[in-house]
Amino acid sequence: MTLEVGRDCEWTDIIGQVFHVLEFDKAGTVIRGDKVKAKSLFKPYGYLLVESPILNQPARLPIVHRDDFLLAASVYDEPQWLEVIREQELLVTYVPKRKLPKGLAGTTHALHYVITPRGTLDRYYEVSNDMHMANPAPEKIFGTLMWDGLLRVQVNSDPKI
Repeated sequence: MTLEVGRDCEWTDIIGQVFHVLEFDKAGTVIRGDKVKAKSLFKPYGYLLVESPILNQPARLPIVHRDDFLLAASVYDEPQWLEVIREQELLVTYVPKRKLPKGLAGTTHALHYVITPRGTLDRYYEVSNDMHMANPAPEKIFGTLMWDGLLRVQVNSDPKI
């Protein structure tokens, strides 16, 4: 059984934590031009299968915002990016612009993505006796987090951890 954020752990438990994306599940969501059609109005657009030293097992991270889904699809739907993330790491962090009850993001996107060299996630969590587990600082890997304007998957070939 795979842990699912929002069902088996609270969104507040993962705010600012960093995860390595293992898989992207579109859950039946279809992209046609600039239209995104989810399979159900009551289910997430899709899921990311993620891992991190903060969890003792892989977890499913629901993608509940259209822009977050499109960002993941921008990597997984492009063969050249798929090749890049096979050799490097696609990392994700959940940081909402404003936290609603239970850590939910509301109407703005909250998943931020970056492609980094392999091993970045482990180095990040090994710093100073795992200080980032208690005090997350995703900006060290992701740079400035954005909620408006041109959203894109960042590339950081030399994270300053």
